[in-house]
Amino acid sequence: MTKPIAQARIEGDFRPGTHVEQYGRSYTMDTKNGQYFVSISQDGRPAERFQVDYTLGARRFQGYLSKLPDGRIYVLPVFWHNESKRWLDWKEIAPVPDHPKEDLRQIWNITCVNCHATNLARNYDAKSRTYNTKWTEMGIGCEACHGPGGDHVAITTEWDKDPVHAPEKPTPAQLKIFSPAKATPRQTFDACGYCHGNKNNSFFGFKPGDRYEDFALPFLMSQPNPENDPQGEFWPDGRPSRFNRPQALTLSGCFKAGQATCTSCHRMHGPDNAHMLKVAVETPDGHRTRESDGLCTQCHKAVGGLQSPVASSQSPVDSHTHHAPASAGSRCIECHMSDVNWRLITRRRDHTFAAPVPELTAKYGVPNACTTCHEDKSPEWAASTMDRWYGNKEKRVAAVATADTLYAASAGDARVLGDVAKLAIDRSHGALIRASAAEFVGQLGAGGAGRAGGAGGSGVVNALIGASNDPEASVRATAVASLGTIVDDRTTSVLAAHLTDTSRIVRIRAAETLLNRGIVRLDGAVGAALDRAQREWIDSLETFNDDGHEQTKLGWLESERGETPAALDALNNAIALNPADAQPHVYLGVIAARAGKFDEALKQFNAAKALQPNYPNLARLIDEAQKRR
Repeated sequence: MTKPIAQARIEGDFRPGTHVEQYGRSYTMDTKNGQYFVSISQDGRPAERFQVDYTLGARRFQGYLSKLPDGRIYVLPVFWHNESKRWLDWKEIAPVPDHPKEDLRQIWNITCVNCHATNLARNYDAKSRTYNTKWTEMGIGCEACHGPGGDHVAITTEWDKDPVHAPEKPTPAQLKIFSPAKATPRQTFDACGYCHGNKNNSFFGFKPGDRYEDFALPFLMSQPNPENDPQGEFWPDGRPSRFNRPQALTLSGCFKAGQATCTSCHRMHGPDNAHMLKVAVETPDGHRTRESDGLCTQCHKAVGGLQSPVASSQSPVDSHTHHAPASAGSRCIECHMSDVNWRLITRRRDHTFAAPVPELTAKYGVPNACTTCHEDKSPEWAASTMDRWYGNKEKRVAAVATADTLYAASAGDARVLGDVAKLAIDRSHGALIRASAAEFVGQLGAGGAGRAGGAGGSGVVNALIGASNDPEASVRATAVASLGTIVDDRTTSVLAAHLTDTSRIVRIRAAETLLNRGIVRLDGAVGAALDRAQREWIDSLETFNDDGHEQTKLGWLESERGETPAALDALNNAIALNPADAQPHVYLGVIAARAGKFDEALKQFNAAKALQPNYPNLARLIDEAQKRR
C-alpha cells in the first residue's frame, strides 16, 4: 500500500546517525521537524539528500518515495526489511546492475503506476517535461478491484430508499460494479493477474471486468534477459523463479480446465492469515495445517484414486503420499507447491501445482519438493523413488524435453527452431509456454523459414499460422509478431486478417507488422480495418509520451500515414527523451528528403552517424542526399 508520509506508519529506522553501506552505495537516514530524509552517495560522489514523501508497502518490506522537482516520484534504492529489522540495498531484492556508477532510478509514476495506486493518471507534459500525476487513492482502494463505484453507490442508495423494488438477487449488471463472486473465473483471474504478475502495458485504464489482453501482455520466457539478471524471471520449464504467479497458474491443469482462479483459494477481504487464504495453512510454529489440504480437495475429491483425507479422516492417504498421514509430507502444498520462487530473499510457492521433477533440479537447478525437504538426498534418489511410487517417469522425461527446447531457444540455438514451433501449437501446454515459443520462433531467425531450404521450412510457417489462431490472445500476439519476420506470400493475408482480432493488442501488433512491410493502406473493408488498428496503435503510443522508443515508433507511423506535423512532434520528443538514439534523426532525415529539403536531411543523417556510425544503410542515405542537394 502506497501512502503519503503523513498517513503512513514508518517501519524503518530513521534515528539520526543511521548509516548503511552496500554494493557501492551508502545511505544515511535522519529526521528533521517531523520530516524523514535519506542521503544517498554512489561511487564516492557527493551525497544527495531526498525528503521522504510517501511510503511503499508495510508487510514484508517498506520502501520510501521522494517527489522530484519535475514531478517524478523516485523509489529510493534502500528498503526496510520487516522480518530482519534491517535496511537493504535494492540489489538484494531486485536484479539491478552491480556497478554503482549506473545511477539507475526506479520512478514510481512511470514503472509502478498500474498497481500501486487507484485511478492513477501520469499526466506527462512533453513541452515542459514534467509530470502532474493524479490519483483518487494512492494505495489499493475499492475501485482498484471492483472498478468504478459511482453508479453502484447511486443504484444501491435508491434500493435503500425503496427496498420493495430492489432486486432480491441482483445481477452484476444491476449492481453496476465488478463482483468477483459473480464474475467468470477468467474475469477474476484477469482482475487479479493484471497486478500480481509482471507485464508489458500497451494501454492504461484497465478496470476489473475488462480483458487483460486489451491492455497488456504478461512477461514471457522469450523476453531477453538483461545482462545483470542472466537467470531471468523463469526457470527453463516455464515456472517463474521470482514473481509472476499468474503466469504460473496458467500452466496448471486446474486453470487449463477453465474453473480454477485466484479466488478459488484466496479471499480479497481474506481472513487474518499471511496469504489471505480461505483456511489457515500454517500453524504458529510454521508447520502446515491438515486443513490446508481443503484448498485442493474442495475440487479434487479423490487423491490417487482414494477418497480425500478431508472428506474422510479414515482414508489411507499415505497410499498416495507415501508419508505418514499427519506429517508434512502428506500435505498437498508441500509436494505440489514447493518454494520454487526462491530468489532475492523472498520465498514464494509454486502456483503451477505440478508434481516434482527432480531431473530438472539435476540439470537446471530448479528446486523440487523432495530434496527441498530431504536436504541430504540427491535429485537422482528422488527420481528413482518417484519411479517406484508413481511410475511417472515418462511424464517427467517429457517435462525435461520441453525445458531443454525452451532453454536452447533462450540461448539462441536455431537448431531447435522446429521443436519450439511445435510447442507454439501444442495446447497441452499452458499459454505461457505457447506464447513464449511463438515469440522464440521469430527470434531464432524465422525470417528465412518461408524461403526454400529456410530453417524449419513451411512447417514453421504453418505452426505460426496455427498459433495465430490460438484461443489465447497472448499466443496470437506473439505469433503475429513472428509471422511479420517471415518472407512468405501467405503471411501478409494472415496478418491482415488479425486487424479485426477480438484483442486490441493483437490488432495493433498486426498493424505494426504490416507497417514494417511497408503496408500503410489497403483497399476496401480490410483497408478500413487497417486504419482503425493504426488509430488504436497511435492511442497506445501516445499513452507513452514519456518513452523515447515509443515516440520514435509514433513518428514513423504518422509519417507513413502522411501526418507530417504529428510525425515531427513525436520524433523531436523522442530526441529530447533519448538524445543518444540515432533512429529518430534518421526518420527526420527521411521526412526532410521526401520534402526535397536535402540540407536538413543531411543534418539529421550526420547527427545519426555521430551517435551510431554503423547504423544500417546510413552511408547510402547520406550519399543519396548529397547527390540531390
